[in-house]
Amino acid sequence: MWQSVGKSVEHTVREVAGLPFSTADGFLVGILSFVVTLLLFASMEVISKPLMGLIDPLVLTFWRFVCGIAVLGIVMAIRRKKLSLSPGKLGVLALMGILNTFISMSFLQLAVKNTEACRAATIFGSNPVFVVLIAAILGWERYSKRKGAGLILGITGLVLVTGMYTFKMDTGTMYALLASVTFAVYIILGRKASMDADPISINVISFAFGIAALALWLQIKGISMSPEPLRSELPSFLFLGIGVSGLGYVTFLTAINKLGAGNASTVFLLKPAVATVLAIAFLGETVTFNFVTGLLFAAVGSYLVAGKRKSGLEPS
Repeated sequence: MWQSVGKSVEHTVREVAGLPFSTADGFLVGILSFVVTLLLFASMEVISKPLMGLIDPLVLTFWRFVCGIAVLGIVMAIRRKKLSLSPGKLGVLALMGILNTFISMSFLQLAVKNTEACRAATIFGSNPVFVVLIAAILGWERYSKRKGAGLILGITGLVLVTGMYTFKMDTGTMYALLASVTFAVYIILGRKASMDADPISINVISFAFGIAALALWLQIKGISMSPEPLRSELPSFLFLGIGVSGLGYVTFLTAINKLGAGNASTVFLLKPAVATVLAIAFLGETVTFNFVTGLLFAAVGSYLVAGKRKSGLEPS
């Protein structure tokens, strides 16, 4: 067994470096990368929830992406892909970085602080519904019966998960909705931009702009950027930064390369369910029948509206 695992790790490294290997081994690497990506992305809300009593959510987001960009920077250096961007494309990347890293991920972390981890993960995971809804409103995407059904199911699921039917929503739920909507705008912008370049290089640049904007905001608000409070929870912090924001993205790209964008992107449809199981197991969170029903509706709705993702811009 260990021989097989070791061989798979070796091939993952070869994939990052752009070295060839057999089709069969490539498929195995794709499957393992998919599973690792799913577990990493689904654990973000659960792992970060206990840290919310120690450090400001935005400061955690800042350091999470600093670690992530360090990992991706190393991978970018290994791959040695040439990148040539016009000022216009660079401006789009700056806007995307601000939308994703600064705004959406900050809202998501605020949601984790102020509501259940499983609720935050489920609402955020419903962003494909908002992608289609916003794109259709802007006239950038046509409706179909499949997408119409997906929107109905997705919105119904969100109503059940958020508790909108009670006309009461906590602050965390509102933050989660804002995170999902702004992330949907980020995805739409990424698709319209059609960046024809190495996705890791693109995201390193995009993340850098987002981190810079977040750092500026923290300075304006007078919030200390010191990660000192995280010393007692260093393993969790490193897992979020190096694992989720760094290695998770690398494994996701590997899964896309070996399994195809459509198959690899189902990780986002499965994330809410896996995150809910992890939240119940490790945080002791409880879920209601309405929540589970809403989760299923939202997942099916997202599946119906989601098309194949053509960029590597989606991970959180």
